[in-house]
Amino acid sequence: MANIFVGARIPQSLHDKLSDYMNRVGATKSEIMTAALAQYLGSAENVPMSQRVVELEARIAALEAQMRSQSSV
Repeated sequence: MANIFVGARIPQSLHDKLSDYMNRVGATKSEIMTAALAQYLGSAENVPMSQRVVELEARIAALEAQMRSQSSV
């Protein structure tokens, strides 16, 4: 099935967070928004495995950084 174009207006602050996340994980807006919608709507199985791995790697890196900062306090 073909992908359908969807447009939305979002607050600048949310767009900034989206851009930061894109740069951090190396994913496109479409990939991130598709994954976010799939999770929000309870369709996580529709998220490509590669995207799931990228997201998990980013979450692990963030947790590791948080642990390092807490252990240095």
